[in-house]
Amino acid sequence: MKHIIIFFCFIFSSLVQAEQKQSFGKLEVHYNTFESTFLTPKIAQQYGFIRSKGRGLLNVAVIKPSKSDLPQTLPAIVTGKVTNLIGQIVKLDFVTIDEGNAIYYIAAFTKTDDEILRFQVDAKLDANSAPMTVKFKKHLYVDR
Repeated sequence: MKHIIIFFCFIFSSLVQAEQKQSFGKLEVHYNTFESTFLTPKIAQQYGFIRSKGRGLLNVAVIKPSKSDLPQTLPAIVTGKVTNLIGQIVKLDFVTIDEGNAIYYIAAFTKTDDEILRFQVDAKLDANSAPMTVKFKKHLYVDR
């Protein structure tokens, strides 16, 4: 059940927004943000996330697309940071969610209403590989 809920959050967030991905040769880094309140209290507690209108979650997956089979998610070393408009930088701490047939990485971040945040995510397949760096900015709001 927990897998269905987390997967639903990932898919729902992807559908609500335009698909967010960046290609690196034969690999893609998919990313999206969503409200921490989308998680059930049980799932949030299990993974140590705080459900709050002032908290968002960043979801990242490294994918090897396939024309004949379903895309394959790959294990990776994922790090990142988020910067606000006045230059405050906060390191993102990713939690690995490994469901066997799907691996993704989720990090929590704080947000305020009507705020633009800049994200940088680095994903590496192993410690010796070059990072796949994704940079994007997101205009965020706090639901009232």
